[in-house]
Amino acid sequence: MQNQTRRTALKILGTSCAAISLPSTVTAFHPKSVKPIRLGVIADLHGGLASDAESRLDQFLNSMAEQKVDALVQLGDFAYPNKKHQRFSDKFNAAHENTIHVIGNHEFDFGLGRDDCFKAWGIESAYYQRDVGEIRILVLDGNEKNSPTYAGGYHSYIGKQQQAWLAQQLEQTDRPVLILSHQPLAGQSAINNAVEIQQLLTKYRSKILLCINGHAHVDSLLQVDGVTYLHINSASYYWVGGKKRMAYYQDPLYTTLTIDLANAVIHIAGKPSDWKQGDSPTTVNFFERENAASESIVIPAIRDRKIAPAATGQNIKTWPPVFDTPESDKPTTLKVMTWNIWGRLNQDPRYTINNKTARERTIEIIKASEADIIAMIETYGSAAEIAESLGFFHYTPSADANLCIFSRYPLTDIEPLKGLSSFSFIAATATLPSGQKIRIYDIWLTSGGRHIVEIKDEEISDQDFCAGDDIRFDMLQKFLDHEDVQRHLANSQKVPVIVAGDFNCVSHLDYTAATRDSKLNQSRILPIKASKAMHKFGFTDTFRDGNPDILNTTLGYTWTTVGPDYTYISDKGFVPVKENPEPEYRNPYTRIDFIYSIGSRLKTNNSRVISHHSSETKRSFPEFPSDHAAVLTEFDLSD
Repeated sequence: MQNQTRRTALKILGTSCAAISLPSTVTAFHPKSVKPIRLGVIADLHGGLASDAESRLDQFLNSMAEQKVDALVQLGDFAYPNKKHQRFSDKFNAAHENTIHVIGNHEFDFGLGRDDCFKAWGIESAYYQRDVGEIRILVLDGNEKNSPTYAGGYHSYIGKQQQAWLAQQLEQTDRPVLILSHQPLAGQSAINNAVEIQQLLTKYRSKILLCINGHAHVDSLLQVDGVTYLHINSASYYWVGGKKRMAYYQDPLYTTLTIDLANAVIHIAGKPSDWKQGDSPTTVNFFERENAASESIVIPAIRDRKIAPAATGQNIKTWPPVFDTPESDKPTTLKVMTWNIWGRLNQDPRYTINNKTARERTIEIIKASEADIIAMIETYGSAAEIAESLGFFHYTPSADANLCIFSRYPLTDIEPLKGLSSFSFIAATATLPSGQKIRIYDIWLTSGGRHIVEIKDEEISDQDFCAGDDIRFDMLQKFLDHEDVQRHLANSQKVPVIVAGDFNCVSHLDYTAATRDSKLNQSRILPIKASKAMHKFGFTDTFRDGNPDILNTTLGYTWTTVGPDYTYISDKGFVPVKENPEPEYRNPYTRIDFIYSIGSRLKTNNSRVISHHSSETKRSFPEFPSDHAAVLTEFDLSD
């Protein structure tokens, strides 16, 4: 499954920079001279269940010994707390003088319980406080009974007595707090009373550094009402059920969590792996199941993250330090853009600002992006002038066509896709100076059916909204089944394939239980068929690949850029809102423009949305000459 491998590889090479603010009071607790605190963290080892758990534990302990961490933390489902598996806890406790244990649900298997954990691990309570350096750690027990919504299986609840203890600890603390639990307090597989606990934590959010958990076997970070929650991936596997049961990671996963109070920064060290041969969830069609977890968080890795205050102005891309590499050893890069330029606007003299036409500003934005390849939509008569201004090769079916592919490099194989409308689908192959070829498809899916503006209509159910996208799914399926596409997909390991354009629908990766819990993206869960089809065929959504944590800062909305000051009136274009006091199109709605890739020679380096012209940094339209933002993805190219 290439798209999972590439998604992992990105985080091996780079850093996921989460623009989430730590509590503003963090630096007020202690002076600038405070030494960073380093915790070695492992979750869901599953000793006694995972076949090679002991060797994974040994690798973790050896790594932490080399790094000289301040404490070791295991986040539950560690090993059965019985005599047969006592060696797991003996090794763990002997490896460091400061060990912290969290009780998981599998510690209750085979009639075992809290008393067995106390005896095996040497702890005295299921929830407790521990100070490490200048931080206070609160360990929670998410296995309590008496949940009013309990529906069988493992208990997943934090009761009233423990809540009172937690509130007292947060009220009285004189230092910043790190909260540990096995079951998530938010997001995937959260405890039954997650909302109740989130409300309690929000009350004390100025004191909370981070909440971390295991249990879900995913890599995910989210924020709810100012509190940040991080899911630490399993050391061993992802549960896919059925006959397969477990999809094992090739290498053990764990992390070093560095808390730098002086600079109000937390660094989560990345730990890459891959699926063991034949163990990818895709091979058992896991992601096609109802209510399956998102592909963006079910990965064989712990991503490298730096959580820092967005307001400090720090250049968070400099973490970790970048060292000079000999020119011959640097990977080749390729920048790909997709942009619906609202072509008729580009031709309208009413949108000339400071003697620059909308088309001239479009060209300036493309030049500033340094894009090598552009999949353009709504080109409508602009192709020749744009290509000449850029000095690029280009292919468009006709002078006034909808679609156009621009390229810094020569284009070949531009035959029409027989049986498909060139208004919606065109293709070309770019040949780079190295001789590497890239197959590019520029596409536009109809805006008919369910219009994207209805995503904000609370009277439309998630199911009905998804059904409105069937018309786009049918168009896309015909494209994906096309002989030309199938032939290039089969050869994508040699010639990578890029599909980019205006899909006029959202991504299922952006509308999940996690985004609902974070109160993002209209709190909808949308298994959109079109985007699921792209992932089923092995494509990577490069923007979400480069921005895996869905936060306020990484929503990546591409439509609309117009804002509340303008509205669209037929035959007039976008006009100031005073002519129509109830504008239909308000900024923003969602992400509907995509760059997808497949092929191991292309790895996403970074991806971003462009929605401003250099002359105006606060508002987009009309200085930015389109109602769609552009998407720009930078790839690393390998042989």
